[in-house]
Amino acid sequence: MKSSEHYRRLTNSLCAFCLVFFTLAAQANTSRIFVLSADEWARPRSGAVIAEFQAVRAAVRYWDKVDNAVIIVHYPGEDSGELWAAELRDWLISLGVPSDYIRLVAGTQAADEIRLLVGDRNELEQ
Repeated sequence: MKSSEHYRRLTNSLCAFCLVFFTLAAQANTSRIFVLSADEWARPRSGAVIAEFQAVRAAVRYWDKVDNAVIIVHYPGEDSGELWAAELRDWLISLGVPSDYIRLVAGTQAADEIRLLVGDRNELEQ
């Protein structure tokens, strides 16, 4: 009798723990950051080359999985960074991301990279 009571309490405790764990996991921030370096970007670009960039491929794949997702392109603030970001936005559009799901934001600390932040629009645009 004692062992079945102990087993029931243990099972109830385990179920309560799992419920709390999965609730917290569902509320966790779902954003991901993908980094595209200037060295990668220096390669001659074409549709095939852009699709080979790990950061671009992973960002588009993740954008496609997340409901109501947006891609925020954080780029270096100077003119060359703005040109880089604008061209990357055009390539993202050619890969199937609608322009209203892409935001360009100037002012990354690193001058030699662009960061693609992908996540739920409601989380990222607050």
